[in-house]
Amino acid sequence: METKGCAPSPGPGSPGWLRPDAVMKMRKLKAKRRALQARMSNSSPLQIAIPKPLAGLTSQPSVKRKNPFKHSPNKKGREEDNDPEISCDATLFQLLNNTGTPQKDSNLSCDFSHVLGNKENEKQSSSKPEVVWTDSLVVDWSIKSRMRFMSKKVLPWKHNFKTSEEASGTTGFVRCLTSSSSSDSDPTLDTSANAQFYQGCLVWQHPNIPWLQLFPRDHVKTSAAQTSIFGKEQKLCDSLHGEWSESLRSLHQLLRVRQCPYFYVCGPTFTCLFRAAGVGGISHAHALITPTTRGFRDAMKNEDIEFSMPLCDDPVGEGEDEEEELEEDEKPSEEEDREGATSWLEDLGLETSQFPNLNPHRIKLEQKKYKTIDRFPSSMVYVEGIETQGLINFLLNSKSCTSTTGPLAGVPPTLLAPVAFQGSTLKALKVKSSIIRQDTDSLYSIELSGPVLPHTVQQLTRLLALSLDTFSVNLTPVISTLPFSHHRHQEAAAVPQAFAQEGLIDCGLDKEIRSQICKTSLDNDSELPSIYREIKFQSPNFTWTDTL
Repeated sequence: METKGCAPSPGPGSPGWLRPDAVMKMRKLKAKRRALQARMSNSSPLQIAIPKPLAGLTSQPSVKRKNPFKHSPNKKGREEDNDPEISCDATLFQLLNNTGTPQKDSNLSCDFSHVLGNKENEKQSSSKPEVVWTDSLVVDWSIKSRMRFMSKKVLPWKHNFKTSEEASGTTGFVRCLTSSSSSDSDPTLDTSANAQFYQGCLVWQHPNIPWLQLFPRDHVKTSAAQTSIFGKEQKLCDSLHGEWSESLRSLHQLLRVRQCPYFYVCGPTFTCLFRAAGVGGISHAHALITPTTRGFRDAMKNEDIEFSMPLCDDPVGEGEDEEEELEEDEKPSEEEDREGATSWLEDLGLETSQFPNLNPHRIKLEQKKYKTIDRFPSSMVYVEGIETQGLINFLLNSKSCTSTTGPLAGVPPTLLAPVAFQGSTLKALKVKSSIIRQDTDSLYSIELSGPVLPHTVQQLTRLLALSLDTFSVNLTPVISTLPFSHHRHQEAAAVPQAFAQEGLIDCGLDKEIRSQICKTSLDNDSELPSIYREIKFQSPNFTWTDTL
């Protein structure tokens, strides 16, 4: 039965009634909309209306409250003038920004960022060294085991050689013909870029044993369990050593008459570089050996070979001046032990001079001195003039030149030269071409692996510079040969470069390369290092660094 005068009570889902939490959500939503409209309509970006918390059920537009503690503008200006901290800040900003009035409030962060940005830019500019460009490469006398050319443009070389290219390159290398002289002497020879590239990839080597790695020898692992057939059969070892001796004598004769500019002797524990007279501005034939040990140097002294150690602070004297200092520092107990050993030897009828290794003073001296020299770059030995003949005889007869264990047991050192000599084998570097993806760019690459001699780097970079405007070269040197480029010979009367080039006119290298190898160390004294692992070319200049 329906009762009059009473309103029906709608359910919770009726549209006429809202729950309290729904009412609060609607009011908050309306307040956010009004705040957003106020921000959009406001012209100044710094005056932003921030919505305040709702008080009560009715929503009111957000109004910025007045700050009761705010000072008047005139009073604030007077306080700023009297405040020493604010005045110091003003002076600071005036000095940093070079402006008449300091920046205030919101611009402070901009001023700091501007100042800090300038300091960071100055720091970055000071940390980056200035790139030096030259029109030619200095000669790096270290041997390279790998060489890679890279360019964004297609290289004019290919690793697949035609018959005419390979034949002409071989003929030009054997006859020591350059691109200009070959066209005059034999017009039938191919003088294309690929033929000249193949000519630059050739080298003379002895011995040649295909199943053994004869270069580089630094990475050959020696093991007593592995012994080559030459180490087991004495007749084979003697025969191989006899052929090697003839090849070394032939190379030395070519060097003496300046028909070979230089050659390398790569032994199991050292590498020797022989250079003809005039190379490096030195008036005599000379040789560099690195690294060396005390035993190796003592053996050279026993053969009466005079040498110097240009990279060592205390050269050939070998610490003799330190003997008196060590004698003063010896303890009484050590003196008693030495006297006891001396008396014991005298009782046996022997002299202590016959047993120098039993002297504790000498043992201490050797431990202090030679541990910092042996097998390091500072142990490099320099031999000059007639002493090079004695060094050749020493290498022919020394047992340290041939390993007695490992896969290269009984195999003599590897001889490398840019010209032919007796018993030499013509070897070609391994060539591999590829395309390298670097970020979004494609780089065309050609990689050479094998004994890359100094003149090879000069020839190939000059050849590629004739075809491309820009390219880069990455090189991997044999670490033990790096001291060769550190040598700086100070000679009172150096050979004039013109006479040195004329003396080496029959050495098989063209005029430009002869000009580079005949430069003195003073001529090559520049801001760029003489050892390079990365070369960059931008026509017509080169630059290089000793790190990748």
